[in-house]
Amino acid sequence: MTHLYTLKQKAHLFHTEIYALYLAYRDARVKWYVRVLLALSLVYAVSPLDLLPDLVPVFGYLDDVVIVAVGLTASYRLLPEKVWDEARLNAIEDMNESVLALRAISYTWILLLTVIAILCYKLLYIKMPY
Repeated sequence: MTHLYTLKQKAHLFHTEIYALYLAYRDARVKWYVRVLLALSLVYAVSPLDLLPDLVPVFGYLDDVVIVAVGLTASYRLLPEKVWDEARLNAIEDMNESVLALRAISYTWILLLTVIAILCYKLLYIKMPY
């Protein structure tokens, strides 16, 4: 159970960091070349086009990892520290709010589906007098 919890924490932290990079990208105090580097790194990470196709053993995936890691590391270092700190704080606040909203919406859907299931059960299995 602790391994699963640790994995969930790391995934949440990763999502928060990616969102913080997005918020930092949008900040007007960030220089244009940092924005370009950050955008190129993220676009390359999600793009289906690669320099080396993924079918090439080892090197197909290695180029993805290296290019994205170098681009994001350079972006981290070039971002002003004040901008990065503010972006991380805003990302943490926004992610916590979105988790609460997601839970509320999920519980509402679960309740609605439960009510529908009960109504369907009653309609199918309760015998009506004719």
